[in-house]
Amino acid sequence: MNASLVIKELRQWDVGTVLENEPLSRHTSFRIGGPASVYVQPHSEEHLVRLLDWVYSHQIPYFILGQGTNILVSDRGFEAVVISTSRALRYVRVERERIEAGSGVLLTKLAHKAHQAGLQGLEFAVSIPGTLGGALVMNAGAHGSEMRNLVEQISIWEPGTGVRILRGNEAGFDYRQSQFMMHQWIALRAVMKLAVGDMPVILNNMRHFMDYRKRTQPVGNANAGSVFKNPQPNYAGRLIESIGAKGWYVGDAMVSPVHANFIVNRGSASACDVLILMRRIRCHVFQRHNILLRPEVRWIGPGEGGTEGTWENLWYREGGGLQAPCE
Repeated sequence: MNASLVIKELRQWDVGTVLENEPLSRHTSFRIGGPASVYVQPHSEEHLVRLLDWVYSHQIPYFILGQGTNILVSDRGFEAVVISTSRALRYVRVERERIEAGSGVLLTKLAHKAHQAGLQGLEFAVSIPGTLGGALVMNAGAHGSEMRNLVEQISIWEPGTGVRILRGNEAGFDYRQSQFMMHQWIALRAVMKLAVGDMPVILNNMRHFMDYRKRTQPVGNANAGSVFKNPQPNYAGRLIESIGAKGWYVGDAMVSPVHANFIVNRGSASACDVLILMRRIRCHVFQRHNILLRPEVRWIGPGEGGTEGTWENLWYREGGGLQAPCE
């Protein structure tokens, strides 16, 4: 990809903000990540769709970035067009018991909008950092609720097809995954069906969930959320705590003393620091419990994606197979 030519073309369109070699550490909750060769923030959904059609037709690699939570970006950056949804897809519309929202809307904002409309069902989302788009991809959930319980329909962009509508049950929602991970679908907006509720009760539940998050998670420290999936019926945090990993660190990457399934960036952690620490945790948990932890955080880097197979290749490529030393 010739980044200079791509940037020249996109600036002629006036699709939005276009930057070259933009550090992704500025756009991720981990505050980690090398430069994106091209970074674009489209003005509107129309500009976003046009941009997606263009990069696909020209076989240019691309990546959709929401709030930058739940991802670990390579220190080498990303040789691709990174497309931010933070401006184009941040609208919310309420009609009776349904909410339609763009995938760039923050989940906390969405929960508050539901409360203001007297609708219950989204209270759990107030404690989840990130955007609606990321929540759809991961089937985000907390406190016994998940996105799949609410989503009625999703408007997606599909390579070679364009914009089309999915019913909620066509998204293949499962524990922390969906069909978005198996296809190159991009969520543009979703319709969620809620229920009329009592506003004081809804607000009380939201406050309870936020207070719980503040007590049990490293709020205020740069992190990417839960690092490993829960190997049900176990909990990754409990398994990691059982090996005494709280406080372990590599460089400025540290296992949170508050919650063992969180790695925090104490200031200048690199992606490599995080990978080494994840490998160490994974190896010790396997040795102690014979349980293989699977990453929940997505790896974004040259030649990589968010699949578990890619993670496995990454462990071995970095010399971190299960037969390798844990230290």
